[in-house]
Amino acid sequence: MGGKGSGGLRVGAGRKSKDKAEARLHGSRQRTVVRFPGAAAPNVPSVAPLERVDPPADLPAEQKAVWIALAPHALVARTLTPGTAQAFRDLCEAIVLKRALLERVQADGLTYEKVSVDGAGVEHVELKAHPLISQHRGMMQRVEAGFTRFRLAPMGKEIAPPDPPADPFAEFEERGSVQ
Repeated sequence: MGGKGSGGLRVGAGRKSKDKAEARLHGSRQRTVVRFPGAAAPNVPSVAPLERVDPPADLPAEQKAVWIALAPHALVARTLTPGTAQAFRDLCEAIVLKRALLERVQADGLTYEKVSVDGAGVEHVELKAHPLISQHRGMMQRVEAGFTRFRLAPMGKEIAPPDPPADPFAEFEERGSVQ
């Protein structure tokens, strides 16, 4: 069972690929660019400059304030573009609505007493949560999704470019030739 030529259309079937160092040493069918010492560096496309995206003219004042506060961060993250401006507008609207719901809940209190009378005429008082709390929770989820979409939410770790992979043959390339 198994053995040479017993590949097939199964996950993990077929010849195992060489790791990068072994492929470079022995050769590989993969078409990778190999740079030799003294060769010109490959052309790396330059990053386009940040394009300013102004808030829409018809944006209400509260939403405009949120836009002005968050837009610079989204521009740096390169997630706010003219094509994503409408989604960013929706995020600003959701933030303002979430804040309004929270203000209302705090003004009314987190709970209220529901009074009901049963068939015998006895009053029953029941403590209930404010009905807008669930609406606020839904808006919190929408805002969090918008923050994630525009890379404005913390991810728990620093966003840094990855370190270049170590070249296992660098010491040989520095000497000039491999014997």
